[in-house]
Amino acid sequence: MSKLEEKKNMKRTNILDAAAKLFMDKSFASTAVDDVVKMAGVAKGTFYLYFKDKYDLLNQIVAYKGAEVLQGGIDSLLEKEQEQEMNLTEKVLFLVDFFADYLNSHRDLAALVNKNLTFFFKSFTSGENAEFAAVADRFISAFTSQGWTEAEAKMKVYMLTELIGTVCCEAVLETGPFTLEEIRPVLKNAAAGMLEVKRDD
Repeated sequence: MSKLEEKKNMKRTNILDAAAKLFMDKSFASTAVDDVVKMAGVAKGTFYLYFKDKYDLLNQIVAYKGAEVLQGGIDSLLEKEQEQEMNLTEKVLFLVDFFADYLNSHRDLAALVNKNLTFFFKSFTSGENAEFAAVADRFISAFTSQGWTEAEAKMKVYMLTELIGTVCCEAVLETGPFTLEEIRPVLKNAAAGMLEVKRDD
């Protein structure tokens, strides 16, 4: 990556980080583009080089922060794998616990992501968003190694991320009918049930 590209990426990242903080502290509705560029230390024109408007910014924050959390889960999983060998089901259940615990301790982020979960899931499995590319490929490869086609693997990943994300966010934010600790074991059983090795019909 050239220095010019690094500088561009840094500006975009600064805008995303500043906006995420403002949206979580003040709310999306109460934050203006002027507030974001001021905190990020960039010109207003620079903002529009990367984002169409505040709604596009919000969508990209969801992708950016979502990928950050997913990568954190992957990093923790890799550390765990150094201690013990794990099959695919054990890996996914480990990640369920990681995401549940992370969102529970970052409720402001859960609230921000929860309002935009549809964009999050679409971005994660479509391959169109660079934030998710490496993480999504890792999950998809895990399924294809079990005998699923790439299309089936993408569906599995989509279903798992939607199930885990929606249930965890609703439980953490207390907008669903069950607490996180009530739903966690049932969620893990449901996730495990989706991980059966592909059978030839």
